[in-house]
Amino acid sequence: MNASHEKKTRGGIRVQGKSPIAAPPRVADPQRRANVREGSPTNSATSTNTTKASPGGGVAVGTPPHENEDAEEVDRSARDRKRIGELEKETLVLQEEFEKELTLLSHKLTHESETAAFWQKKYTALHQAFLKTDTDLKVLKQETEGTEGRDRDVKTRISSLILDRDAFREAFNEAMGEVRMREEEGRGLRDQVRSLKEFISSSSKGVEQVSDEGAGEVMQRLGNGLQNWVISNFRRVKIDIESLPDEIRDQISELVPTYISIAAISKIYLIQSLISMVLVQKIFQSYFAGLSEDEAEKLKATEETLSRYGSAESLNQWRSTTLSILHKTAPQRLLAETDNTITSTLHRINTLLEAMASVSTNPARDTSLKTLISNAIDLARLLRVQKAVFSIIMPEILEHQRTVFDASEMEDIGGGSEDDEDVEIGKREVRCVTFPGIIKHGDENGEQAHLRNVVSKARVLCGPD
Repeated sequence: MNASHEKKTRGGIRVQGKSPIAAPPRVADPQRRANVREGSPTNSATSTNTTKASPGGGVAVGTPPHENEDAEEVDRSARDRKRIGELEKETLVLQEEFEKELTLLSHKLTHESETAAFWQKKYTALHQAFLKTDTDLKVLKQETEGTEGRDRDVKTRISSLILDRDAFREAFNEAMGEVRMREEEGRGLRDQVRSLKEFISSSSKGVEQVSDEGAGEVMQRLGNGLQNWVISNFRRVKIDIESLPDEIRDQISELVPTYISIAAISKIYLIQSLISMVLVQKIFQSYFAGLSEDEAEKLKATEETLSRYGSAESLNQWRSTTLSILHKTAPQRLLAETDNTITSTLHRINTLLEAMASVSTNPARDTSLKTLISNAIDLARLLRVQKAVFSIIMPEILEHQRTVFDASEMEDIGGGSEDDEDVEIGKREVRCVTFPGIIKHGDENGEQAHLRNVVSKARVLCGPD
């Protein structure tokens, strides 16, 4: 504002003083120029007329020529000054408009500079956060390379951090909001795994009865962990079921008979269904997970023999007491057989997935999957040592057989409500089972076998009519 005021003041000084615009050169009267070119006949005539003798013998005196020229010069000067004043006023107006426009553009330039500086600072901060996260991850990897005997919790966390780093790199240029969402998802997954380990560890310390809510919570966490593992590792992988070898096709068809129709709906649901069926067959349906087949058959035969002589309640107590002995010593005595079970289960799952999705072996992916398999073994053992009978529900979906949705035992992951009219009239059809459920028979003491409680519902996907 001071600069503008000074400029206006200077302009006013120029108006009062001498104008910076030079006066135009004098323009001769056209008649005078014509007289000059024609030899000034008019002036001659005027002179002649002026010098004529009057009748009285004197000379008649007319208007002198130089007085006319002075009058014309005065008129021209007045017109020139008037024109100069008008031009100076126009110049001042243009100068004020130019100064206003210059001030406006200066403000805009300042605003744009501040905006550019803000976004540059924002980008620098985000880039520094990315570099810090990447550096922290490299430090963690260096610390774990030469260390053996780390517990599974640390391995799971490292794998999750690697996944988070990859997700962060991919989503950094897309949106920072998505990065924060993935980090929260990773932290939630680590918390679920940590809570699951703590719960299984505390439950395996003694022969204590687990509540229905506790067993259901562990089963739900296991299902969530499997879902997150499939999404993290196979959400961008394409599957090809047309070119499968006959042997692999037969195995997949045995596990999931409707795999072709499920693949058309979602590859994620198909992979979850395959892994869930493998876990049910290899772990949950075994007599006691981690026990050799010969020993398991012997105990099973003994239980069948005792069932002919004793009541169901006493048989449940015998099974709980016997398997509790194995459960206490399982971490030491059954370590080798447990590792074999984990390895064989992992091998079968990888064989099916690598043939179907054309993916190679990934150590980080296998490590997190081993953790899920180990958690499934711990849960299966915990359920078997209970006096009540816990059974796994995994409905088999066949092409030629229609399976109707049962709201009491199933949970529709497709978003259907239990209050829908299709549920009431039994029209909702189950297309796929992505994770099994748990049903409890009897009470905590192994008695009242007629009691039945759904501890955890099976996760299914229903289709339209």
